Amino acid sequence: MIQEASFTGVIRIIFYIILISFIIRLIARIALPIVVKKAEENMRNRADNFYRSQQPPRPEGDVKVESNKKKDKREIDGEYVDYVEIKD
Repeated sequence: MIQEASFTGVIRIIFYIILISFIIRLIARIALPIVVKKAEENMRNRADNFYRSQQPPRPEGDVKVESNKKKDKREIDGEYVDYVEIKD
C-alpha cells in the first residue's frame, strides 16, 4: 500500500515545523536568561563560601599585613656590583 503526500499535508507539516521552532525560540529567549542568572548566583555563592572557609576568622580590630614579595639574598646582604680592577 503506497500513500502519496497531498499538497495540503506537506503545507501542514511545514507549518507545524515553523510553529514548533517559533515556540522553542520563544521559550529559550524567556527561560535562558533566568537559568544563566541562577547558575551565576550559585557559582558566586560557592566561590564566596570557599574563600571564607580558607581564611580563619580574625577578631575585630586585628590587622595583618601580607606581602607576596619574596626576600632575595641580595636585598639582605646589599647590592652586588660587578667590577673590573684596572692597573695603571
